[in-house]
Amino acid sequence: MTRRFSSLFLVAILACSGIISGCLGGEPSIPDEFNGDDIYPAVAVEPFDLVAQDGTNYSSENLDGKVVIVVFMFTRCPDVCPVVSANTKWLYGQLSEDEQSNVEVISITVDPWTDNITELATYKESMTLDWQHLTGEVDVLEPIWGNFDVGLKTVSSDEYGYQNNTDNTSGSDETSGRHHPDLEYLVDHSTGTILVDKNGYQRVWWGDVDWIPDLVLADVRELLSA
Repeated sequence: MTRRFSSLFLVAILACSGIISGCLGGEPSIPDEFNGDDIYPAVAVEPFDLVAQDGTNYSSENLDGKVVIVVFMFTRCPDVCPVVSANTKWLYGQLSEDEQSNVEVISITVDPWTDNITELATYKESMTLDWQHLTGEVDVLEPIWGNFDVGLKTVSSDEYGYQNNTDNTSGSDETSGRHHPDLEYLVDHSTGTILVDKNGYQRVWWGDVDWIPDLVLADVRELLSA
């Protein structure tokens, strides 16, 4: 009897050690529902009003009830942005007509100093993209960048290996949004595409250099099915 009781007691201890959160009241594990990085806790998309490449006003109300793919880009981007745009175009093309009716894609610039509606319209046409490309004043865009956790700074073009014909040798400069960067500059921004659910919450983050299009598509369909 004594040995049996001791064995059962030992089993109970081992079981408890394997479920620490239950026995000790620890934090619950972070969900892993998606192929991309789960945004946990989910972050609500804050209301915004921007201007599309055709000069029309674009409100976050257009996103209501839809799964949203939010791309951050700038038209002079020499590398990643065109690839992300092409990947997103492919992804959207894989959706059925019914799925497309429930998905909204938007691209938001991180370079409002250059990306006026003309530049965005040219980029959209040259890439043959179907969705809205949005810009606005810096003080309007800053809260949006913050809401989506987009960090950015302006850097001298020569830091990217491009010829810089100015006398500016100060290197990178954190962008406060309160000045116009030197004309010979590019934007270094955190490269991520965000998937938003039908209730307006940011749910999935995909690093733009880590895109696996088939898996991003699967995450979009998972949000559509919820």
